[in-house]
Amino acid sequence: MGAPNVREKLFGSAAALFQRFGYVHVSIRDITSSIDIPKGTFYNHFKSKEALASAILSQHFDAIMKALGKNGSETTGARLRRHFESIAPSAREPGVSPLQLISTLAAERPALPSALVLQIAEGVRLWNAKVAALISLAQEERQIAAEQDPDLLAALFINCWHGATIRSKCDPSAQCDCLRFALDRVVGA
Repeated sequence: MGAPNVREKLFGSAAALFQRFGYVHVSIRDITSSIDIPKGTFYNHFKSKEALASAILSQHFDAIMKALGKNGSETTGARLRRHFESIAPSAREPGVSPLQLISTLAAERPALPSALVLQIAEGVRLWNAKVAALISLAQEERQIAAEQDPDLLAALFINCWHGATIRSKCDPSAQCDCLRFALDRVVGA
């Protein structure tokens, strides 16, 4: 097993376990056992469980921000719709979801190491700022009603998606139709 392969396997194992059980309830032994490597091998790649969680959070926030990027000639409103639809909880696509993992860890905030709490807060702040900037641009382009405050709309959408993510984790049959309805009303079809 090559070093990058082991690192990727540790990453994938930890992300899946953190998303399913949370940070607090997952040990380094759980992570290494799930991919059948000795616990000591973990320390060849990461200093600690916290360092691994931090790297995973960075990767997941990067994925969320990348999803906000322009895709061809799509409008700003279409970018927003694509972004929110791409992170919507889905029972059809099991696996590690950036938003579900971040939401799971954020729900554990009191029990997390302070560095992870700060990283989550900063990631959400940057995500909110990027979404607000896109909402503002969509308002200028008359794709979204201009009477809405972009910062408040961004916070509303992000908090709703966090809530829907946690709800879908607790009840996989839950639908997030109310969020799609809100998105349809603001961004349009």
